[in-house]
Amino acid sequence: GQMSRGKKYSTTFREVTLQIFGSEETLAMPAQTCTRIGDLRAALAKSLMVDPEKLEFLVKSGCSVRKQLDTEEVGRSVRVKGIKSFKVQAHEWPHPVGVIGAGYHGLKTCMVYAKTGNHNFVCFDRNDRVGGYCWITAANQHSKLQTEFGSFHVWWGEDMVKDSCGYPSKDWGIWPGKQKVLEHFQYAAEQYGILPNIRFRCNVATLDVVGDKKSHDRFYSFGVKGLDDDSFEQVKCSVVYNYPGSMTKNRIVDYPGEDDFEGNIGYGMNDDCPYEHLKGNTMAILGNGAFAVENARTAIEYGAKKVYIVTRRKNLASPRVPCWFVHQGPQPTPGALVLKMFEPMYELVGFGDPWEFWSVHANSSKTKVNVIQNSRFGIGDVTFLAIACGKLAYVVDTLKRCSRHCLHLTSGEKLEDVQVILKSLGLLGDYEVDRLHKMKEMVGMYCDGDWRRVLLIDATGMNAANFTTFSTGIGTKGFVFTHKYLHDHPSEYYRIEQEGYIGQLPRNLAKEKEDKPAYVVDVKYTMSAGFTMEGMCPACGAANWSDNAYKHRMYHTTHPIGYYLEQVKADWDQYQATWKAGGCESAYVPYPYTREMIDGYFQEYNALLGESTSADGPPPAPEGGAIVPAGQPEFGAVPPWADSAEAINMAKQAVNTEHFQWWTGHAAQGEE
Repeated sequence: GQMSRGKKYSTTFREVTLQIFGSEETLAMPAQTCTRIGDLRAALAKSLMVDPEKLEFLVKSGCSVRKQLDTEEVGRSVRVKGIKSFKVQAHEWPHPVGVIGAGYHGLKTCMVYAKTGNHNFVCFDRNDRVGGYCWITAANQHSKLQTEFGSFHVWWGEDMVKDSCGYPSKDWGIWPGKQKVLEHFQYAAEQYGILPNIRFRCNVATLDVVGDKKSHDRFYSFGVKGLDDDSFEQVKCSVVYNYPGSMTKNRIVDYPGEDDFEGNIGYGMNDDCPYEHLKGNTMAILGNGAFAVENARTAIEYGAKKVYIVTRRKNLASPRVPCWFVHQGPQPTPGALVLKMFEPMYELVGFGDPWEFWSVHANSSKTKVNVIQNSRFGIGDVTFLAIACGKLAYVVDTLKRCSRHCLHLTSGEKLEDVQVILKSLGLLGDYEVDRLHKMKEMVGMYCDGDWRRVLLIDATGMNAANFTTFSTGIGTKGFVFTHKYLHDHPSEYYRIEQEGYIGQLPRNLAKEKEDKPAYVVDVKYTMSAGFTMEGMCPACGAANWSDNAYKHRMYHTTHPIGYYLEQVKADWDQYQATWKAGGCESAYVPYPYTREMIDGYFQEYNALLGESTSADGPPPAPEGGAIVPAGQPEFGAVPPWADSAEAINMAKQAVNTEHFQWWTGHAAQGEE
């Protein structure tokens, strides 16, 4: 500000020592002699994100202690009241944080809070164990993880590392089955000490906002109903994280002639597959999402003679090697390179040219590509091998009607001698979620625009030009850290709101004609909300800046390329041996990927992104494996993630690639 006329201000500096009142913690800092208490109050309040009115500054005056006024010069030795530390402190809400759902997202949220020392949370779940609807109910008894465990484990992230939960060991397997996945959820809940905070076998039946929706002092009253008795109680919460699962209801479609089919008809979820009728029979799967691909694998493993996937449009599917490559990359893998990695498998089995699929939008030189489809990649090698061996066939058509053991297709073609129909026609959201929040729209990831009621599902579809992951782990970690940061530091949210940035968030209304509640959003919407939040509040994403270096080192430690290739080839050969023993007459099909090919992919990746990676991974980590972050830095200190030139460079590259590409891409598309 301007100096008063006729008054001289000292330009010399002296050292000032600040001490937390009632504590031994001190902070030494240089201060201009003319610095006033009001200046110090404003600087500390802004840096530590606290209310400046709560700060008091005390100095010794003779035998007593007195409070300094804002107009006074800062003393040489000052005690500070109103804060507990010179580290940024999380806001203490009067009621616990409420987490609805103990599946992957809910567990991650509870673990993040516990890891940072905040156990003031309570989680509610309908099941009697952790794991959530997707793995407890929707997954069938033979479901396996399609991505590698390294990309999925629930303690993913440098900030989550602890002695008992570091880089996953081989004991967890690369593609564990349902029971092993559930075991890993239970293990994580125990290791992070969150089980006492989870209330099982209950349902949050009502949720009411108590107080003005915009008031800082509002809270949320949960009406919690016991599922094993008639109990009902009200639970107060200050913040809400709601994880209703992905879409959880089968799209029910009845076809003419089903009563005449005289076979088994079911849906591709909840163990509805008639396993006992698969051996030696032919199955037709209607649909082509990840569940359809998973059920095709299950049917073949159960000895089905032939499996048809009947689909209106054939979606891209990913072999295992491209999936591994994407998950180990320190920077997102360009879509053009991903499609190039698809080519050997697609060509081997006659699956088509990946560049010609309906979901691929590429330039003429095939250097830039955007993949837009309604479902995620089904991932696995067995799908392609089954095609090569004549055990699986894609039929691009739709079902018109059924007759005895026969499917009559819209084109006029018939699929005969079919004994089992499995419908994987997509999933629907549940309007009960919208009704629980009494909301008409999502604003960003906020229910009805309420920043203290956040909601996340596994967003539908795919819309990407660059690929960081095919799994849920990475995105969930970023989501939780982003919103926890704002809930820990509400002054940051209020700053964003006052500056008018909230209006930049995307909005999603219910689409009744499409049977989509407001909470059901696609991946493009979720990406837009995430990038917008990081743009409005860069500090929200600061905890994620070390992710690139972490994922690269962790993946090569957990799934080193030599061992990984051994396992994919072993699975490939074992399937063929089993099928041959069962009467399959197909000639041996060699695995299409070699170490030399993978080395070539790394060379191209490095040339495109200016990296220096290799299939052997980065140099060995320091003794003890992953480096556990030192925690929240002191006022003015360098953040713990910026501990090397490599880490700082990773952060710069993340800004210069992901954010730049996203914003320029949307500008080019003219997105509304």
